Amino acid sequence: MNVPIATIRSQDDLIEALRAAKEMRNLSFKTLDALGDFTEGHMERVIGPRREKGMSPFVFQMLCSLLAVKLEMVFDPDQANKMEAKWEGRDTSNVRLEKGRVSKSLLERAKPHVLKDFAKAGGKASGAMRTGSQGSEIMRKIAKQGWRTRRRTLKERLAEHKAFKAAQEQA
Repeated sequence: MNVPIATIRSQDDLIEALRAAKEMRNLSFKTLDALGDFTEGHMERVIGPRREKGMSPFVFQMLCSLLAVKLEMVFDPDQANKMEAKWEGRDTSNVRLEKGRVSKSLLERAKPHVLKDFAKAGGKASGAMRTGSQGSEIMRKIAKQGWRTRRRTLKERLAEHKAFKAAQEQA
C-alpha cells in the first residue's frame, strides 16, 4: 500500500503523521514502548498529545521501523515558486557544492605538516633579511639553550639515580 499518509512540512506534521500511522496499525503506546524496548510511557511523551519530550534521531528511526513507514522527500513546486526570488539574489560565496568533507581528526593530523612548511618558509624569509653576524648570534643562542636543557636533564637523571641508590641501600 503506497498511498501517502500525510504531507509533512513541519515537526508538528511529522508527529501527526506518526500518530496516524500508529492508529492505522492499531497499536498502543504501551505496545510501541515494549517493541522498541523503551521505558514505559516514553512513546506517549514523544508523540502523545502533550509531547513532553523531543524526538531524537534514534527514536525517529525506531518509530519508522516499528510503524513500517518511511519518509520520502519530494520537491514542492508551490514553495519553489515562492522561494525562487530569494534564491536568485543570494550570496553564493559560502555554498559548498562538493560532497566530500574533511574530518576534524584528519585536519588535526595534517596541521603539524602544514605548519612545518609555513615555519620553514618564514624562517627562510626572515633569514634572507639578516646579516651574517645576526644569523650567527641567533644560532649561538639556540645552541646555548640546547646545552642548558641537556645539562639540566643530566643533573635530573643524576639526582634520580642517587635517590634510587639511597632507596636500595635502605631496603
